[in-house]
Order: sequence, then structure tokens, then C-alpha cells
Amino acid sequence: MQRKFLTYCLLFFVPVITGYLVMEYFSAQIPSVFKANEAYIQQEQNQFETLVLGSSQMQSAVNPEWLDSPTLNLASGDQHHDTDFKLLKGIQENLPNLQTVVLEVSYSHFELPHNGKDFWKHSLYLKYYDINTFERSTYVKDRLLYLANPRFFSERIDEHFIQKQEFTDFNAFGFNTENYEGQFKVLGYDQEKIVKVPNFKINTEPNAYIFELNTALFLEMLDFLAEKNFKVIIAKLPMYKTYHPRQDKGILRRRDSVLASVLQKYPNTQLLDLENNTIDFNVKDYWNQSHLNPNGAKKFTSQLNGLLNTLE
Repeated sequence: MQRKFLTYCLLFFVPVITGYLVMEYFSAQIPSVFKANEAYIQQEQNQFETLVLGSSQMQSAVNPEWLDSPTLNLASGDQHHDTDFKLLKGIQENLPNLQTVVLEVSYSHFELPHNGKDFWKHSLYLKYYDINTFERSTYVKDRLLYLANPRFFSERIDEHFIQKQEFTDFNAFGFNTENYEGQFKVLGYDQEKIVKVPNFKINTEPNAYIFELNTALFLEMLDFLAEKNFKVIIAKLPMYKTYHPRQDKGILRRRDSVLASVLQKYPNTQLLDLENNTIDFNVKDYWNQSHLNPNGAKKFTSQLNGLLNTLE
């Protein structure tokens, strides 16, 4: 009876485990900013002078290839300040020439929930950067990609291996030079059509409780950077002109009040404010209302480069 039970268990679990291992293998083969950055870090780790942190907005805006300062861009989609801080603390001691840290503060950064301890990307940071952002001891399973987000990786596997959709081409600096396939390109960069888009991602829900928590952590991160004698650039990234009318005035006012206070309190901090720049950035520089494409990234990176050069 016991032997039969074990046989049934093997017949059930072996195919399941095999299936997961196959999906894990294919997940690891998909091109990603994490894989590109891993190779970049291994090659240039001792050279980096600038570290860029933030969300997908910052990820798509900064191409280190166009910066005079050797730069590592660790920004990625939905990455918030709590994860930025963990990455900063986890990597800064391994970057002996690090001098400057670039942080993103978007319109509603202070009123969106932090990623927290259950953020699915913790496995990616551990696997590719060897940084533990879990807020606990790690286990072997924590490095497994597919297990971290089966739905996400199933979709990526289907797009990459079955449908053969190729919208990525990461350069040696970890930047996706083919990141054009967004809403604006689909609409042919037609401004009349873009104006008529009824909905796009923007937070318009004020949250005083989250604001207090997020502001406190941001100041803690700035204290850490000041203690380490790092220079800091806070970036307000360009937004397309249809984005601004949708902003909540209270959220915007509170964000800007925090930044005004920060610039007075921390002499090591400077602001790069291109949020409302509609002169240098036009419709063909955007992926959607809040993200630049590589054309826009070239312009933003040039502005960042100019400011970095003044810090030397």
C-alpha cells in the first residue's frame, strides 16, 4: 500500500516539477534589463560613478551609453523608493568609484504604496544582482523566476518563443534601444488621436497616510546618502502635455513642497526638473503619456549629462 502511494506521488509530482523546471529555463532565456545589467555589472563594476534608480519611467529615460560618467541604471517597472533604497544599500559597497545617485520623484511618488516585502521582483534582484530585497533570509526557491510570477513569465514566454515578438535590443549598457512599441507609435504619433485617449495610467487618489510613510522613507534614504557623502540628483521626468491636466493639484502641491524642503536641507542634492518641458520634448519622443522612447531618452540623458558634469 505504501509503495503504491509513493508511486502515485511520483507520477503526480515528477511531471509537475519537470514542467516548472522547463518554464524556469525558458524564463531565464528571455532578454531583459536584468540580464543585460548583470552582464554590464560583471564587466564594469569597478568603474561606475553614477547609479540611477527609479521606475520604468527612469528606466526608459536614461541610456548610460550617452553619459560621460560610467553609469549603472537599475530602474525598472513599478519599482518604488523602498526597493530603490534596498538596492542602493545592497550594491553601493560593491561600487568603489560611486559618486552620484540619481533618484526619481514622479508626480505621485509620495502617494503610491511602496512595493513591500512581497514584491515579485525580489527574485530578479537576487538572481541577477545578488541583492537580497526580501527583508528576510533567502532560500534556493527565491532565485526562481517563473515561480515568482507564473502569469507574467508565461506571457513573456509566449511572446518571445511562440509569437516571435521582438521589441527589445539591449545595448552593452543595459538600455533597450528598440523601446518604441508603445501607445503613441500605435496611434501614429497623431496628436489629435492622442488627445482623445480617454484613460491612461495616472494616480489621482490622494492618500495622506501613504504620503507620510513615503516621505519619511525618502528622507531616510537622503540621510543615508548624505552620510555616505554621495551627490544626489532628483529627477522630475518629462510628461506629455495631455498628462498634466489630469494631475491632482493636492498630490502635486505636496510633492513639490517636500522637494522644496529637501533642496534646502540637503546641500548635496540638486533637482533636474523637466516634467513640464514641452519645448525640447515633442510627441515623437514619447512611448506613452508618461514614458519616453529612445528618442526622448537621448534628449533626457543629454540634460542629465550636463548636470552631472557640473557636479565634478
